[in-house]
Amino acid sequence: MNSIYAITTHHERLDDAADAWRELGVCAIGHFGDEERLDKSNFLYKGGALFLKIKKGDLILAYAGDNRIAYIGEIKDGEYIHTNKNIVGRDKDDGGFGYRNQKRVKWFDQPYDFSRHDLPPFLFKQLGGHGRTVVEIDLNRQSFDKVKQIILTNAKSQSLSPGINEDTVKAGIRNYLKKRIHSIEEGLTITKSESRVSEADRPDFLAKDRKNRPVIIECKGRAYADACEQIERYGKNKAKGKPRLMLIAFQFDDGCLQEAKKNPRIELVQCDLKFHKV
Repeated sequence: MNSIYAITTHHERLDDAADAWRELGVCAIGHFGDEERLDKSNFLYKGGALFLKIKKGDLILAYAGDNRIAYIGEIKDGEYIHTNKNIVGRDKDDGGFGYRNQKRVKWFDQPYDFSRHDLPPFLFKQLGGHGRTVVEIDLNRQSFDKVKQIILTNAKSQSLSPGINEDTVKAGIRNYLKKRIHSIEEGLTITKSESRVSEADRPDFLAKDRKNRPVIIECKGRAYADACEQIERYGKNKAKGKPRLMLIAFQFDDGCLQEAKKNPRIELVQCDLKFHKV
């Protein structure tokens, strides 16, 4: 049976790296700067071991960060290539990406540039883990062909535009609320806030309501099902007792709405900013 892998373009130029893969018809990984080929002697590098397992007909998701899958493709022959003769493998100092370990891929025309949240939860939850270059997707006891069809059917090209950065939208909401937290609820006050958007696993705001109950607030541009899991985790780890859990976003995905219904403690607040000429 064939398998499905997600490979992250770990690089300062995420979009450029993904486009280079597509242009050259390859997927690729680096190896901590080593110039040696991957083999059994360096299988301690888990990503390398998984990369060598990839075979003809396997499906590849080129994960370009920010919840985005740039391209989907199919492995051509499974042959392992170690080269610095193309832009993907060329050293960074020489204008390349430093990904010498490569396999040939036939990239599909569609779908491309889509959000991982287009996919069912059992799939999107396996993507985007920090520090995981290669991920072999658990097919959830379903056949390869069925999961492949699920991906190709659910993914919507350009559903997550790289021009609209989630962190930028989130930062805008947070900056707005720092001065106008009372616009959500009268008597709500901030007791602690994150200084900036970061990858740290902390809520955007800790607050208290007019009855002095603790309130945990997390902001999103568009909130998906995993945002509910995130704020539930904050509720267990970041405050004593049972704090109120408030999720604020411009938009709520259907999956998020369904997950929130399972936990009555989660309060969804849609951000509807109004602008007035002065």
